[in-house]
Amino acid sequence: MAFAAANAGQSVPRIALAAVLVVAVGGIGQVYAPRVLPSSLDRGFWLAGAGLAGALAAFQETTSLIVVVLIALLFTFLAVCGRSVLYFLIRRARRRGRAVPAVVVGAGAHGHRLARNLLAYPEHGLLPLGFLDETPGEDPCVPVLGGPGDIVRVVQAHGVRAVVIAGQGQQSIARTARSLGCDVYLAPDLGELIIDFVTLREHVRSFPLVRMRPEAQRGLAWPLKRAMDIAVALTGLIVSAPILALCAVLIRLETGPGVLFRQRRVGYRDEPLELIKLRTLKPADAQESETLWSIAHDTRLGPVGRLLRKASFDELPQLWNVLRGDMSIVGPRPERPHFVKKFSRTVPGYSLRHRMPVGITGWAQIHGLRGDTSIEDRVRFDNHYIDGWTFRADLKIMLQTVWSLLRPGGG
Repeated sequence: MAFAAANAGQSVPRIALAAVLVVAVGGIGQVYAPRVLPSSLDRGFWLAGAGLAGALAAFQETTSLIVVVLIALLFTFLAVCGRSVLYFLIRRARRRGRAVPAVVVGAGAHGHRLARNLLAYPEHGLLPLGFLDETPGEDPCVPVLGGPGDIVRVVQAHGVRAVVIAGQGQQSIARTARSLGCDVYLAPDLGELIIDFVTLREHVRSFPLVRMRPEAQRGLAWPLKRAMDIAVALTGLIVSAPILALCAVLIRLETGPGVLFRQRRVGYRDEPLELIKLRTLKPADAQESETLWSIAHDTRLGPVGRLLRKASFDELPQLWNVLRGDMSIVGPRPERPHFVKKFSRTVPGYSLRHRMPVGITGWAQIHGLRGDTSIEDRVRFDNHYIDGWTFRADLKIMLQTVWSLLRPGGG
Protein backbone atom coordinates (compact mmCIF):
# COMPACT_ATOMS: atom_id res chain seq x y z
CA MET A 1 0.00 0.00 0.00
CA ALA A 2 2.78 2.40 0.97
CA PHE A 3 4.73 1.42 -2.17
CA ALA A 4 1.72 2.15 -4.39
CA ALA A 5 1.20 5.50 -2.69
CA ALA A 6 4.86 6.38 -3.19
CA ASN A 7 4.67 5.49 -6.90
CA ALA A 8 1.52 7.55 -7.25
CA GLY A 9 3.21 10.50 -5.58
CA GLN A 10 6.20 10.24 -7.92
CA SER A 11 4.01 10.02 -11.03
CA VAL A 12 2.11 13.26 -10.33
CA PRO A 13 5.05 15.57 -11.25
CA ARG A 14 5.70 13.56 -14.45
CA ILE A 15 2.06 13.77 -15.49
CA ALA A 16 2.01 17.49 -14.75
CA LEU A 17 5.17 17.98 -16.84
CA ALA A 18 3.62 15.93 -19.64
CA ALA A 19 0.52 18.13 -19.64
CA VAL A 20 2.63 21.29 -19.76
CA LEU A 21 4.67 19.90 -22.68
CA VAL A 22 1.57 18.93 -24.64
CA VAL A 23 0.12 22.43 -24.26
CA ALA A 24 3.49 24.13 -24.97
CA VAL A 25 4.30 22.10 -28.10
CA GLY A 26 0.75 22.59 -29.34
CA GLY A 27 1.04 26.33 -28.78
CA ILE A 28 4.37 26.57 -30.62
CA GLY A 29 2.88 24.61 -33.51
CA GLN A 30 -0.26 26.81 -33.59
CA VAL A 31 -2.45 23.77 -32.98
CA TYR A 32 -4.95 25.97 -31.12
CA ALA A 33 -4.95 28.81 -33.68
CA PRO A 34 -8.47 29.68 -34.90
CA ARG A 35 -9.48 28.64 -38.42
CA VAL A 36 -12.27 29.79 -40.71
CA LEU A 37 -13.02 26.17 -41.64
CA PRO A 38 -11.17 23.97 -39.13
CA SER A 39 -10.10 20.43 -40.00
CA SER A 40 -9.26 17.64 -37.58
CA LEU A 41 -5.95 17.13 -39.42
CA ASP A 42 -4.82 20.79 -39.18
CA ARG A 43 -1.27 20.91 -37.75
CA GLY A 44 -1.42 17.13 -37.42
CA PHE A 45 2.35 16.63 -37.19
CA TRP A 46 2.55 19.14 -34.35
CA LEU A 47 -0.30 17.36 -32.62
CA ALA A 48 1.61 14.07 -32.89
CA GLY A 49 4.77 15.80 -31.66
CA ALA A 50 2.91 17.12 -28.62
CA GLY A 51 1.68 13.59 -27.87
CA LEU A 52 5.19 12.16 -28.17
CA ALA A 53 6.70 14.85 -25.92
CA GLY A 54 4.02 14.22 -23.29
CA ALA A 55 4.41 10.44 -23.48
CA LEU A 56 8.18 10.65 -23.10
CA ALA A 57 7.86 12.92 -20.06
CA ALA A 58 5.23 10.76 -18.37
CA PHE A 59 6.32 7.20 -19.16
CA GLN A 60 9.94 7.11 -20.31
CA GLU A 61 11.26 6.03 -16.90
CA THR A 62 8.63 3.35 -16.31
CA THR A 63 8.21 1.60 -19.67
CA SER A 64 9.96 0.82 -22.96
CA LEU A 65 10.35 3.18 -25.90
CA ILE A 66 7.98 1.10 -28.05
CA VAL A 67 5.22 1.46 -25.47
CA VAL A 68 5.90 5.20 -25.25
CA VAL A 69 5.50 5.53 -29.04
CA LEU A 70 2.26 3.50 -28.93
CA ILE A 71 0.94 5.80 -26.19
CA ALA A 72 1.82 8.84 -28.32
CA LEU A 73 0.02 7.31 -31.32
CA LEU A 74 -3.02 6.58 -29.16
CA PHE A 75 -3.01 10.17 -27.90
CA THR A 76 -2.82 11.48 -31.47
CA PHE A 77 -5.68 9.20 -32.62
CA LEU A 78 -7.92 10.25 -29.72
CA ALA A 79 -7.08 13.91 -30.24
CA VAL A 80 -7.96 13.72 -33.94
CA CYS A 81 -11.22 11.93 -33.10
CA GLY A 82 -12.07 14.53 -30.49
CA ARG A 83 -11.35 17.36 -32.90
CA SER A 84 -13.49 15.68 -35.57
CA VAL A 85 -16.48 15.58 -33.26
CA LEU A 86 -15.92 19.16 -32.07
CA TYR A 87 -15.52 20.57 -35.59
CA PHE A 88 -18.59 18.66 -36.81
CA LEU A 89 -20.63 20.32 -34.09
CA ILE A 90 -19.16 23.72 -34.95
CA ARG A 91 -19.99 23.36 -38.66
CA ARG A 92 -23.53 22.17 -37.87
CA ALA A 93 -24.09 25.13 -35.53
CA ARG A 94 -22.91 27.52 -38.25
CA ARG A 95 -25.30 26.00 -40.79
CA ARG A 96 -28.11 26.59 -38.30
CA GLY A 97 -27.43 30.30 -38.08
CA ARG A 98 -24.58 30.59 -35.58
CA ALA A 99 -22.20 32.23 -38.06
CA VAL A 100 -20.32 35.43 -37.23
CA PRO A 101 -21.84 38.67 -38.63
CA ALA A 102 -19.45 40.10 -41.22
CA VAL A 103 -19.11 42.85 -43.79
CA VAL A 104 -17.20 42.70 -47.07
CA VAL A 105 -15.15 45.76 -47.98
CA GLY A 106 -15.30 46.11 -51.75
CA ALA A 107 -18.42 45.45 -53.84
CA GLY A 108 -16.56 44.64 -57.05
CA ALA A 109 -16.75 41.35 -58.94
CA HIS A 110 -14.36 39.63 -56.54
CA GLY A 111 -16.26 40.88 -53.49
CA HIS A 112 -19.56 39.65 -54.95
CA ARG A 113 -18.17 36.17 -55.67
CA LEU A 114 -16.78 35.95 -52.17
CA ALA A 115 -20.05 37.09 -50.53
CA ARG A 116 -22.12 34.62 -52.58
CA ASN A 117 -19.89 31.72 -51.52
CA LEU A 118 -20.07 32.76 -47.87
CA LEU A 119 -23.87 32.82 -48.10
CA ALA A 120 -24.01 29.47 -49.89
CA TYR A 121 -21.59 27.73 -47.53
CA PRO A 122 -22.30 29.01 -43.99
CA GLU A 123 -20.04 26.35 -42.44
CA HIS A 124 -17.17 28.80 -42.98
CA GLY A 125 -18.68 30.79 -40.13
CA LEU A 126 -18.80 34.23 -41.80
CA LEU A 127 -22.25 35.63 -42.57
CA PRO A 128 -22.00 38.72 -44.83
CA LEU A 129 -24.53 41.34 -43.77
CA GLY A 130 -23.52 43.77 -46.50
CA PHE A 131 -20.80 45.59 -48.39
CA LEU A 132 -18.77 48.67 -47.62
CA ASP A 133 -18.13 50.47 -50.86
CA GLU A 134 -18.66 53.86 -52.47
CA THR A 135 -20.42 52.22 -55.45
CA PRO A 136 -22.78 49.24 -55.09
CA GLY A 137 -21.83 47.47 -58.32
CA GLU A 138 -24.29 45.34 -60.25
CA ASP A 139 -26.98 43.19 -58.63
CA PRO A 140 -25.56 43.05 -55.07
CA CYS A 141 -26.35 39.82 -53.26
CA VAL A 142 -26.35 41.76 -49.96
CA PRO A 143 -26.96 45.48 -49.45
CA VAL A 144 -24.31 48.18 -49.43
CA LEU A 145 -24.32 49.47 -45.85
CA GLY A 146 -22.07 52.44 -46.47
CA GLY A 147 -18.64 53.45 -47.63
CA PRO A 148 -15.31 52.32 -46.17
CA GLY A 149 -15.27 55.48 -44.06
CA ASP A 150 -18.47 54.34 -42.33
CA ILE A 151 -16.86 51.26 -40.84
CA VAL A 152 -17.16 52.40 -37.22
CA ARG A 153 -20.86 53.20 -37.57
CA VAL A 154 -21.63 49.96 -39.45
CA VAL A 155 -19.72 47.73 -37.02
CA GLN A 156 -21.44 49.27 -34.01
CA ALA A 157 -24.93 49.45 -35.55
CA HIS A 158 -25.02 45.90 -36.95
CA GLY A 159 -22.96 44.04 -34.36
CA VAL A 160 -20.31 43.11 -36.93
CA ARG A 161 -17.58 40.81 -35.62
CA ALA A 162 -15.59 40.13 -38.80
CA VAL A 163 -14.44 42.26 -41.72
CA VAL A 164 -13.35 40.75 -45.03
CA ILE A 165 -11.38 43.05 -47.33
CA ALA A 166 -11.86 41.89 -50.91
CA GLY A 167 -8.81 42.74 -52.97
CA GLN A 168 -6.56 45.67 -52.16
CA GLY A 169 -7.67 47.55 -49.05
CA GLN A 170 -6.55 50.48 -46.99
CA GLN A 171 -4.48 49.77 -43.92
CA SER A 172 -6.42 52.31 -41.88
CA ILE A 173 -9.70 50.41 -42.46
CA ALA A 174 -8.15 47.14 -41.32
CA ARG A 175 -6.62 48.69 -38.21
CA THR A 176 -9.84 50.48 -37.31
CA ALA A 177 -11.81 47.23 -37.60
CA ARG A 178 -9.24 45.39 -35.50
CA SER A 179 -9.35 48.07 -32.81
CA LEU A 180 -13.14 47.59 -32.65
CA GLY A 181 -12.61 43.92 -31.76
CA CYS A 182 -13.32 42.47 -35.22
CA ASP A 183 -11.46 39.61 -36.85
CA VAL A 184 -10.05 41.03 -40.08
CA TYR A 185 -9.30 39.04 -43.23
CA LEU A 186 -7.68 40.06 -46.49
CA ALA A 187 -9.12 38.15 -49.45
CA PRO A 188 -6.71 38.78 -52.34
CA ASP A 189 -8.01 38.18 -55.84
CA LEU A 190 -6.35 35.59 -58.06
CA GLY A 191 -3.19 36.97 -59.58
CA GLU A 192 -2.47 39.53 -56.86
CA LEU A 193 1.17 39.78 -55.85
CA ILE A 194 0.64 39.06 -52.15
CA ILE A 195 -0.35 35.47 -52.92
CA ASP A 196 3.27 34.68 -53.82
CA PHE A 197 4.64 36.22 -50.60
CA VAL A 198 2.56 34.73 -47.78
CA THR A 199 1.63 31.23 -46.71
CA LEU A 200 -2.05 30.69 -47.51
CA ARG A 201 -3.48 28.59 -44.67
CA GLU A 202 -7.15 29.59 -44.89
CA HIS A 203 -9.69 29.82 -47.67
CA VAL A 204 -13.37 30.06 -48.51
CA ARG A 205 -14.11 27.61 -51.30
CA SER A 206 -10.51 28.15 -52.47
CA PHE A 207 -10.76 31.93 -52.25
CA PRO A 208 -7.58 32.60 -50.22
CA LEU A 209 -7.89 34.41 -46.90
CA VAL A 210 -5.08 36.01 -44.90
CA ARG A 211 -5.96 36.65 -41.27
CA MET A 212 -4.71 39.94 -39.85
CA ARG A 213 -2.34 39.64 -36.92
CA PRO A 214 -3.96 40.47 -33.59
CA GLU A 215 -2.76 43.54 -31.74
CA ALA A 216 0.27 42.84 -29.59
CA GLN A 217 -1.72 43.83 -26.50
CA ARG A 218 -4.05 40.86 -27.06
CA GLY A 219 -1.28 38.29 -27.39
CA LEU A 220 -0.35 35.75 -24.73
CA ALA A 221 3.16 37.25 -24.48
CA TRP A 222 1.94 40.76 -23.65
CA PRO A 223 1.70 40.23 -19.85
CA LEU A 224 5.34 39.13 -19.95
CA LYS A 225 6.30 42.62 -21.14
CA ARG A 226 4.74 44.23 -18.08
CA ALA A 227 6.22 41.58 -15.77
CA MET A 228 9.67 42.22 -17.23
CA ASP A 229 9.17 45.99 -16.87
CA ILE A 230 8.42 45.63 -13.16
CA ALA A 231 11.32 43.26 -12.53
CA VAL A 232 13.89 45.35 -14.44
CA ALA A 233 12.67 48.69 -13.05
CA LEU A 234 12.63 47.49 -9.45
CA THR A 235 16.06 45.87 -9.77
CA GLY A 236 17.42 48.90 -11.60
CA LEU A 237 16.23 51.35 -8.96
CA ILE A 238 17.80 49.28 -6.17
CA VAL A 239 21.12 48.71 -7.98
CA SER A 240 21.41 52.31 -9.22
CA ALA A 241 20.51 53.92 -5.88
CA PRO A 242 24.16 54.75 -5.01
CA ILE A 243 24.71 56.18 -8.52
CA LEU A 244 21.56 58.28 -8.24
CA ALA A 245 22.66 59.58 -4.85
CA LEU A 246 26.10 60.55 -6.19
CA CYS A 247 24.55 62.20 -9.26
CA ALA A 248 22.17 64.16 -7.02
CA VAL A 249 25.07 65.54 -4.99
CA LEU A 250 27.01 66.53 -8.13
CA ILE A 251 23.96 68.22 -9.67
CA ARG A 252 23.30 70.11 -6.42
CA LEU A 253 26.87 71.38 -6.41
CA GLU A 254 26.82 72.43 -10.08
CA THR A 255 23.36 73.94 -10.56
CA GLY A 256 21.88 74.43 -7.10
CA PRO A 257 18.58 73.16 -5.65
CA GLY A 258 16.22 71.00 -7.64
CA VAL A 259 17.79 67.69 -8.59
CA LEU A 260 14.85 66.14 -10.45
CA PHE A 261 13.37 67.49 -13.67
CA ARG A 262 9.70 66.79 -14.46
CA GLN A 263 8.29 67.31 -17.91
CA ARG A 264 4.98 66.63 -19.65
CA ARG A 265 5.19 64.03 -22.42
CA VAL A 266 2.70 62.17 -24.61
CA GLY A 267 2.47 58.45 -23.90
CA TYR A 268 0.55 55.36 -24.87
CA ARG A 269 -2.64 56.13 -26.84
CA ASP A 270 -1.91 59.86 -26.55
CA GLU A 271 -2.29 59.81 -22.77
CA PRO A 272 -0.23 62.49 -20.97
CA LEU A 273 2.48 61.49 -18.52
CA GLU A 274 4.97 63.29 -16.29
CA LEU A 275 8.44 62.10 -17.20
CA ILE A 276 11.14 62.25 -14.50
CA LYS A 277 14.81 62.84 -15.25
CA LEU A 278 17.89 64.09 -13.43
CA ARG A 279 18.16 67.78 -14.15
CA THR A 280 21.23 68.58 -16.24
CA LEU A 281 20.30 72.20 -17.06
CA LYS A 282 17.92 74.80 -15.66
CA PRO A 283 15.61 76.09 -18.42
CA ALA A 284 14.98 79.83 -18.56
CA ASP A 285 11.23 79.31 -18.19
CA ALA A 286 8.43 76.78 -18.74
CA GLN A 287 8.05 77.86 -22.37
CA GLU A 288 11.66 77.01 -23.12
CA SER A 289 11.27 73.64 -21.39
CA GLU A 290 8.29 72.78 -23.59
CA THR A 291 9.61 74.03 -26.95
CA LEU A 292 13.44 73.91 -26.97
CA TRP A 293 14.30 70.93 -29.18
CA SER A 294 17.84 70.06 -28.03
CA ILE A 295 20.28 71.20 -25.37
CA ALA A 296 23.20 69.06 -26.57
CA HIS A 297 25.21 72.13 -27.62
CA ASP A 298 23.81 74.56 -25.07
CA THR A 299 26.60 76.61 -23.48
CA ARG A 300 24.73 76.57 -20.14
CA LEU A 301 25.33 72.83 -19.88
CA GLY A 302 28.08 72.21 -17.31
CA PRO A 303 30.59 69.35 -17.16
CA VAL A 304 28.44 67.32 -14.75
CA GLY A 305 25.39 67.72 -16.95
CA ARG A 306 27.36 66.70 -20.04
CA LEU A 307 28.75 63.64 -18.28
CA LEU A 308 25.32 62.55 -17.05
CA ARG A 309 23.82 62.94 -20.53
CA LYS A 310 26.70 61.12 -22.22
CA ALA A 311 26.43 58.17 -19.80
CA SER A 312 22.59 58.31 -19.90
CA PHE A 313 22.51 58.52 -16.10
CA ASP A 314 19.99 61.35 -16.39
CA GLU A 315 17.48 58.76 -17.68
CA LEU A 316 17.66 56.51 -14.57
CA PRO A 317 14.72 58.13 -12.70
CA GLN A 318 12.48 57.02 -15.56
CA LEU A 319 12.64 53.56 -13.99
CA TRP A 320 10.10 55.00 -11.54
CA ASN A 321 7.87 55.91 -14.49
CA VAL A 322 8.16 52.29 -15.64
CA LEU A 323 7.34 50.94 -12.19
CA ARG A 324 4.23 53.16 -12.05
CA GLY A 325 3.08 51.89 -15.45
CA ASP A 326 3.48 55.22 -17.28
CA MET A 327 6.22 53.76 -19.47
CA SER A 328 7.88 50.52 -20.50
CA ILE A 329 11.56 49.63 -20.58
CA VAL A 330 11.36 49.21 -24.38
CA GLY A 331 9.19 51.34 -26.65
CA PRO A 332 9.16 54.53 -28.71
CA ARG A 333 10.59 57.50 -26.84
CA PRO A 334 7.90 59.88 -25.50
CA GLU A 335 7.88 63.40 -26.86
CA ARG A 336 6.57 66.74 -25.58
CA PRO A 337 3.04 67.81 -26.62
CA HIS A 338 4.33 70.78 -28.63
CA PHE A 339 6.45 68.54 -30.86
CA VAL A 340 3.85 65.77 -31.04
CA LYS A 341 1.40 68.24 -32.59
CA LYS A 342 4.05 69.56 -34.94
CA PHE A 343 5.37 66.19 -36.13
CA SER A 344 1.89 64.64 -36.41
CA ARG A 345 1.11 67.29 -39.03
CA THR A 346 4.38 67.06 -40.95
CA VAL A 347 5.74 63.51 -40.58
CA PRO A 348 3.69 60.62 -42.04
CA GLY A 349 3.04 57.85 -39.53
CA TYR A 350 4.17 59.86 -36.50
CA SER A 351 0.92 59.44 -34.55
CA LEU A 352 1.06 55.66 -35.12
CA ARG A 353 3.98 55.52 -32.65
CA HIS A 354 1.49 55.86 -29.80
CA ARG A 355 0.04 52.39 -30.45
CA MET A 356 2.65 51.00 -28.04
CA PRO A 357 3.66 52.10 -24.53
CA VAL A 358 6.52 54.56 -24.65
CA GLY A 359 9.89 53.41 -23.38
CA ILE A 360 13.30 54.34 -22.01
CA THR A 361 15.06 52.66 -24.92
CA GLY A 362 13.86 51.38 -28.25
CA TRP A 363 14.59 50.02 -31.71
CA ALA A 364 15.39 53.52 -32.99
CA GLN A 365 17.74 54.33 -30.09
CA ILE A 366 19.92 51.23 -30.48
CA HIS A 367 20.40 52.22 -34.12
CA GLY A 368 21.77 55.62 -33.13
CA LEU A 369 18.55 57.60 -33.62
CA ARG A 370 18.50 59.72 -30.50
CA GLY A 371 18.96 63.38 -29.78
CA ASP A 372 19.07 65.65 -32.82
CA THR A 373 18.55 62.98 -35.51
CA SER A 374 16.05 62.44 -38.32
CA ILE A 375 12.44 62.30 -37.12
CA GLU A 376 11.40 60.48 -40.29
CA ASP A 377 13.94 57.74 -39.58
CA ARG A 378 12.85 57.46 -35.96
CA VAL A 379 9.20 57.12 -36.99
CA ARG A 380 10.06 54.38 -39.46
CA PHE A 381 12.11 52.44 -36.91
CA ASP A 382 9.48 52.85 -34.18
CA ASN A 383 6.62 51.69 -36.38
CA HIS A 384 8.65 48.75 -37.61
CA TYR A 385 9.20 47.70 -33.99
CA ILE A 386 5.48 48.07 -33.18
CA ASP A 387 4.26 46.21 -36.26
CA GLY A 388 6.49 43.23 -35.56
CA TRP A 389 6.55 43.30 -31.75
CA THR A 390 7.59 40.16 -29.92
CA PHE A 391 8.82 39.56 -26.41
CA ARG A 392 12.10 38.33 -27.92
CA ALA A 393 12.50 41.68 -29.67
CA ASP A 394 12.28 43.49 -26.32
CA LEU A 395 14.95 41.22 -24.84
CA LYS A 396 17.19 41.82 -27.86
CA ILE A 397 16.80 45.60 -27.60
CA MET A 398 17.55 45.55 -23.88
CA LEU A 399 20.73 43.53 -24.40
CA GLN A 400 21.86 45.80 -27.23
CA THR A 401 21.15 48.84 -25.07
CA VAL A 402 23.36 47.47 -22.28
CA TRP A 403 26.11 46.74 -24.81
CA SER A 404 25.89 50.24 -26.30
CA LEU A 405 26.27 51.75 -22.81
CA LEU A 406 29.25 49.55 -21.90
CA ARG A 407 31.24 49.70 -25.12
CA PRO A 408 33.76 52.51 -25.65
CA GLY A 409 32.05 55.61 -26.98
CA GLY A 410 28.63 54.29 -26.00
CA GLY A 411 25.92 56.00 -24.00
